[in-house]
Amino acid sequence: MKTRFAPLPLLAAIALAAFLPRLASAEFLIHPLFTDHCVLQQELPVPVWGWGDPDQKVTVEFGGQKKETNVEGNGAWLVLLDPLTASDQPASLTASSQGKTITVSDLLIGEVWVCSGQSNMAMTVSRSSDAESARTAATEGKLKSVRLFKVPVAGADERSDTVKSAWQPCSPATVDSFSAAGFYFGQALNVARKVPVGLIQSANGGTNAFSWINSDTFQNDPVAAPTREVWEQAVATFPQATERYENAREAWNEKVKAAKAAGKPAPEGRAPQPPLGPGHVKRPAGHYNAMIAPLQPYAIRGALWYQGEANSRPPFAPQYRDLMLALVEDWRADWAAALPEVPRRDFPFYLVQLPNFGGGHPQGWPVIREQMLKFWQDGKNTGMVVSIDVGDPKDIHPTNKKPVGERLARFTRAKTYGEDIVAGGPIFDSISIDGGKAILKFQSVGGGLVSTDNQPLRHFTIAGSDTVFVAAQAEIFGDTIVVSSPEISAPRAVRYAWSNDPENVNFANRDGLPASPFRTDNWEIPLDAEPASTPAK
Repeated sequence: MKTRFAPLPLLAAIALAAFLPRLASAEFLIHPLFTDHCVLQQELPVPVWGWGDPDQKVTVEFGGQKKETNVEGNGAWLVLLDPLTASDQPASLTASSQGKTITVSDLLIGEVWVCSGQSNMAMTVSRSSDAESARTAATEGKLKSVRLFKVPVAGADERSDTVKSAWQPCSPATVDSFSAAGFYFGQALNVARKVPVGLIQSANGGTNAFSWINSDTFQNDPVAAPTREVWEQAVATFPQATERYENAREAWNEKVKAAKAAGKPAPEGRAPQPPLGPGHVKRPAGHYNAMIAPLQPYAIRGALWYQGEANSRPPFAPQYRDLMLALVEDWRADWAAALPEVPRRDFPFYLVQLPNFGGGHPQGWPVIREQMLKFWQDGKNTGMVVSIDVGDPKDIHPTNKKPVGERLARFTRAKTYGEDIVAGGPIFDSISIDGGKAILKFQSVGGGLVSTDNQPLRHFTIAGSDTVFVAAQAEIFGDTIVVSSPEISAPRAVRYAWSNDPENVNFANRDGLPASPFRTDNWEIPLDAEPASTPAK
């Protein structure tokens, strides 16, 4: 059996063949991730792959390197470039076989990050409150080395091996379409690290995390049991749900038609949405198969994640930590399995903790924020940035995305690149009781704990053994906070910002980074109440 690059053991070749299945056409092709304007990851081995006629020789040349291989029997080929040095000087890569040469131009070398999740990651720069500053920077030519590859929204029952997309350089013509959170992250990282940044956006609004795990985890992992139950129920009731949807859609269309004829605005609210079931684009593992698997084994530094709104209700919220740890393991294991010649990397995976929002399940958002914190604390090479101060009480899609992207970049600079800066805001560490006072200690205090507006700290509550929480006074003493209430003589627990929408939070460190919401207790949280508003999108 011919190998893709030498030396490659037989087992590795077989594994690669499984991850890079043959296309129907035997035309010599390179994966769409290798198009003009692409960014290759620095400092790591860089796989380059595509398809062609079995047994045909393939030659890839780039930066003085020349790699040769033969197309496998399944029609896939792959070569591995040696680690590269960052460069913002446009370069070209060629791949040749069967009398055809493919040239990839304006190629840069730097940092590549996958940006995934649901609508708040997919939300574009054009909808962000800082869109004008982004357009100005693009017009001034300051962002030429920030690039975007946007994966089309799709779902599949089996692993896909390719996508229809191409890299875009950041310019006045393209900046509006970039992921806002991703763009502001990339802009900040580009300025701080002085290297090109490639952003691979793979996100879709309204998606549950179960859409982004692989099929094996969905079908077999105990952590996915609640998801399987929801899916089985959806499949069982799909015919009836489809009939209701079609009737509702017809009624909606009639309302739209009548409004248009009368010269009135379209009806308020959302049009009816297709029910979850077979073939639905957001089905379990569907986005993983169609939007993540095709990216493997592209060399990346890590992944950013902004999702959770769709998981902020029963039965999903209480098991979000476990589901996310399984998701990260899926991604890392499958990236490694697609390139077994290279030692596995547990690449960084950093998420955005959900911001404040006035709707949603009454306890769902604080619970899922806690689950996100536990994901960070219990995971390997995982992380989290806090956004509790930049949400919108009336909009599940807050437009203030620049702080989110900049905090992701800051966390990344500290945790991934080892810069000596404070990564994030205060994180609860421990509690002790002294008479009628609870004394709290924190990690990530930076230069100290502060009230950002010099007013008393808000959103602290305290409870005794009856588990009934009341508003509390919270005072800063150095790196600790002392919490008390005249109503509680023997405190047992403290909570901070434990609600869907704790407006105007003011607890942070001197770097201006907000503290994560937390609770010191492990008392049961009721999650069986009706949602306060429509489900998260």
